[in-house]
Amino acid sequence: MVFGGVAASMAWSFDPISRSYPLALSLLLSVAGVLLILKTAIRQTPSVHFGLATKVSALCAVVLVLWIAALGLGLGFVLPTLLMQFAFLWICGLRPVGKAVAFSVLITAVGYSVFVFVLNVRLPEGIAPWIM
Repeated sequence: MVFGGVAASMAWSFDPISRSYPLALSLLLSVAGVLLILKTAIRQTPSVHFGLATKVSALCAVVLVLWIAALGLGLGFVLPTLLMQFAFLWICGLRPVGKAVAFSVLITAVGYSVFVFVLNVRLPEGIAPWIM
């Protein structure tokens, strides 16, 4: 919530044409933070052991570093992102494999579509673009 507020104040200093997307994104982040706080306050859930949360966080950090390395090595956006999403879902306990693969494909396709077709951002192309 605080991060969203700081981002909104920074976005407000942009010129009027460039301001809309970062401002909307930061306000959405703030709203998500408020909703998360309200959900936590209203519905108390049992705490998870700190060791499990640490293990999951460490594994996700390793996956994220590998994803960044894959992008830096020129493997493109689609394949590394697909593998990263699958790893995140698997680490977080989504089973069976088919379900994790389906969600990975869906998340990657939506992310690709948003970047390429909505935001007009050129994503990294792989060293073998004919494959992916």
